[in-house]
Amino acid sequence: MQKNKPTETTEQDRLRLLFKQAQSASIAAAVGAIACTLVIYREQPGAAPLIWLAVLMAATALRFVLYHRFFATDIQHHPQQYWLRRHAATAVLVGLSWGALPLVVNADSPAYIHELATLVPGFVVMAAITSYGIYPPQFLVLLCSTGLTTIATSVYAEGWAGVTVAILFAVFAPILALTAKRYGESLAQSIEARSQAAELVQELTATNSDLMHQNALLEQQRDLIEQEEALAQHVFRQLILGGDHRLPGVHTWNQSMGTLSGDLTQTARGPAGQAYVFLGDFTGHGLPAALGALPASSVFLAMAGKGLPVDVIARELNNKLRQLLPIGYFCCAVLLELSADRRSIHVWNGGLPPVLIKRRGQPGYEKIASHSLPLGVVGNDEFESTAQRHHLHAGDLLYAYSDGLTEAENFDGEMWGIDRLEAFLQRPDLPTPRLPSLIDTVLEHVNLAPPSDDISVVEIEATPKVASRADAA
Repeated sequence: MQKNKPTETTEQDRLRLLFKQAQSASIAAAVGAIACTLVIYREQPGAAPLIWLAVLMAATALRFVLYHRFFATDIQHHPQQYWLRRHAATAVLVGLSWGALPLVVNADSPAYIHELATLVPGFVVMAAITSYGIYPPQFLVLLCSTGLTTIATSVYAEGWAGVTVAILFAVFAPILALTAKRYGESLAQSIEARSQAAELVQELTATNSDLMHQNALLEQQRDLIEQEEALAQHVFRQLILGGDHRLPGVHTWNQSMGTLSGDLTQTARGPAGQAYVFLGDFTGHGLPAALGALPASSVFLAMAGKGLPVDVIARELNNKLRQLLPIGYFCCAVLLELSADRRSIHVWNGGLPPVLIKRRGQPGYEKIASHSLPLGVVGNDEFESTAQRHHLHAGDLLYAYSDGLTEAENFDGEMWGIDRLEAFLQRPDLPTPRLPSLIDTVLEHVNLAPPSDDISVVEIEATPKVASRADAA
């Protein structure tokens, strides 16, 4: 009987923490709902935003009635499942209310209003992890009710354009559920360990070996959580990896600032033997920057696999990222199409440093500067998608890179710099390909200083094997 008492106390603390955290989250969500309504109402005055706000506030009011009853009642007066069922029921009402937000927006509303209506429910679910995740099934109730309702209302309101919402929920729902599961387990372990430690101190029966054992269990639990988080990050990275990374004469380097990179480097082989390269630098760092990599990767690989021109690929990427990315987020990019005989290359540069062409045996570089706005900034009617064509000869080298390469800093804050980069690549003693030597030199400059930005570099060789005999003739 004494062994059951700590378990009951632990569950009571866990249940009390759930209602306390959920009450704070409900207050924040109510404030957010009012702000969201004001933004929508400013663009489309009418009854729809106010009706939605009233429905959401009514569902929130039911939750506050439940909170008041819970804190005013002895927690042992009702079984634990009694409170959890009522909490889940009110969570369904709130999830349905948030998921109905896309129905409020008119078809002629600005694009950012449509994006707001589809993204806000997802943000609400993400923010709820720290409160509902105390009991993962409670979070799953909110995730399913909000997600399914958002998908249904988005498809109903926007037709096929709403399918994107379904894809995003399908991708991120397992990650959110896994995060909530691990958060709940970790919190339960923490509460249980705290209760056990308090009981041992009160009874003066615990020994130092018992405490060390508990610390070891907590350390193992933390290691397990870190391993599973690393697994989740690996799964996410695999979603954006693809293409043919063994194209002859095409070499890439990508070094991320954190666990997830905001730079995306993709290579693909066309149906006629041509090689496609996409180098993108998304706004920000880490997860916010990596979110845009998934749609960009799928569009690029699909269109490159069909052998479409660079200007068509650039226009479709701009259109897709313009639809999906929030305002203020964009992608500086370079798109390259290298012909099958390695004699010509089409280059589109939108916002990245100049592409360098190093002619064999000649000093200096031919530079292809940015001639277009980054992807996702303007609509296709204002977007410049024309690519530049350049002829190549055997032994020529082409370099495209993100600004993280030239801005790589050492401990003294000294950047690697454009001048140092161009001077290094002109050295006659460097073997070809020169990318491995470049990597070693940059890392030597940075030494052990923490990275200041993601680094991506692409080196393309006009393969001598393809054209050497013809040039000799």
